Amino acid sequence: MNDLEVYPDFDYSGFGARLAETIAPEKPTAFAQRIGIPQNTVSKYIRGAGSAGPRLDLVAQIADGLGCSIDWLVWGRGDGPDASAGFVRIPRYDATLAAGAGSWNEGRRHLDDIPFTAEFLRKRLNRTSTLGLTVLTAAGDSMAPTIADGALLLVDEDDKHITDAVFAFVLDGDARVKRFRRTLSGITLVSDNQAYPPETVNGEDLARLQVIGKVLWGAQLL
Repeated sequence: MNDLEVYPDFDYSGFGARLAETIAPEKPTAFAQRIGIPQNTVSKYIRGAGSAGPRLDLVAQIADGLGCSIDWLVWGRGDGPDASAGFVRIPRYDATLAAGAGSWNEGRRHLDDIPFTAEFLRKRLNRTSTLGLTVLTAAGDSMAPTIADGALLLVDEDDKHITDAVFAFVLDGDARVKRFRRTLSGITLVSDNQAYPPETVNGEDLARLQVIGKVLWGAQLL
C-alpha cells in the first residue's frame, strides 16, 4: 500500500513547492548528491510526480539536509528554515530583467523569499548582511552563457556605483542586465553573447539610464 492510499488528501504540490523553495539556491542535482539520494527521486518529489507519496526515510534525510522539520516540509506546519538553522531569506520580485527587452515595474510585487545559507553569502559573496539584496529573474540569451534565460539573479540595490561589472538597469523603460564598461564619455553595454553588438550610452543619454543594482550572483534553477 503506498502513501497516497494511506493519505488520499496528501498535498503533493505543496510538498514539492516547499522542497524546491528550500533547496534553492543550490541546484537539485547538487543537493541530491550532497545528501546521498538519487537525483531523479528529488526531481520527482519537486514535480509531484508518481503515484506514491514520498518515503518517510527519504523525507527525513531530505529534511535533515535542508535544516528543516519533517512536519513543515511535508505538511507546511510550523516554521520553515530560518536564520537560526543557517538560512537567511532574500525577497524575490516579479520584475523581469530582459536580455534585450522587458519591463521594470516601479510598483514591483513581492512574490516570495528565496532562502540562502548564511555560509553561502559569507564565503561566496563576502556578505554578512542581506541589506539591499533582492532576487530578480533574467530573460533572454544576450548574456549567455554567463546568465541563462530564466536565471535567478541576486542583485545588490545598494551598489549603484558604476564599475566594470554586471548590472541590472533600466534604459528607456526597459529593465535589462548587461556588463558595464566605463569609457571616457559614458558607458558601453556589453553582452556576453557575441551575437549581440555592444551599445554605447554617453552624454545626455546617460540621464535615461537608471541603475537598479550590481548583479552579485546568478543561477538557473531547473
